[in-house]
Amino acid sequence: MTDNTTADTDNEQQRLADLAEIGDVDLSQFAPGTFGCHEAMHTTSLMLDMTDDHLLQHPAILADPEFYRLASNVHEALFALYQAIGEKHLAD
Repeated sequence: MTDNTTADTDNEQQRLADLAEIGDVDLSQFAPGTFGCHEAMHTTSLMLDMTDDHLLQHPAILADPEFYRLASNVHEALFALYQAIGEKHLAD
């Protein structure tokens, strides 16, 4: 197994464990096009703004190249998540 395959498998196992932990939730209330999905998109937007305003602009982060690289990775991942949710949520 490659490192990416192992990471993907681990990630999927964690997702399924987290899904089981939330219990009896009607997931149809969170499908694209629903308020639940909109809420996830909005929360992602808030986290994206917070990452930009409070991490990427923080002097401790700006002063350390490794901190800045890691914070930038978080920002990029949140942006990708926001785009992915929006693409499905706002389709049609």
